[in-house]
Amino acid sequence: MGSSSDLSAFQGARAGQAETGIQNLGYELIRSEGLTSCWFNRSTGACAGITTSEGRYSSTNMLPAGDC
Repeated sequence: MGSSSDLSAFQGARAGQAETGIQNLGYELIRSEGLTSCWFNRSTGACAGITTSEGRYSSTNMLPAGDC
């Protein structure tokens, strides 16, 4: 599920369970603002913005690395 450069497969997943999967792909949480979190993978330069709603990832967007 997901890859080191694309986390879109995590959309709809339970936030608590998916967080471990995202970390296993090499991502680290950079910051959180409200219900949105920015995750960055230093080895690939990939950046993801993930929005949580009702305990699930409602939106997963790959962003430019500079946004992380």
